[in-house]
Amino acid sequence: MVNDLLESSLRRVPWETICLGFISGLGTAIFLEPVSGGLVLAGSLLAAMSFLALKSFINKYLQYGRQRLLPRAILVYLLRVILICLIFLIIIFFFRSKVLAFATGFSLLIISVLIEALRNLASGRQWKV
Repeated sequence: MVNDLLESSLRRVPWETICLGFISGLGTAIFLEPVSGGLVLAGSLLAAMSFLALKSFINKYLQYGRQRLLPRAILVYLLRVILICLIFLIIIFFFRSKVLAFATGFSLLIISVLIEALRNLASGRQWKV
């Protein structure tokens, strides 16, 4: 039961991030400017794709031993960080004053994880002391 709850939460996080990004991007586009709204949506899409890539890596390599997993995990994580930094640099290069909009969209992943954590806590039937 716990695995089913966890797996369904992990499936919902990217979709919630994209939905939050769409709603926030639409609000930003309407009330501020369309480019900022698009960057909020792009940030949330990148966050969702990053989450899915990390989840697939963990599912794929978790079955291997620690000797084989650790070097690959470090390499993949460093490549993810470099890719995210390059995307931020591209956004900074083309849209100097709009980088906060992209960062806002990217940080919507944290809100999605928080929503799922609260949902899982609320569905708990018995608290152990």
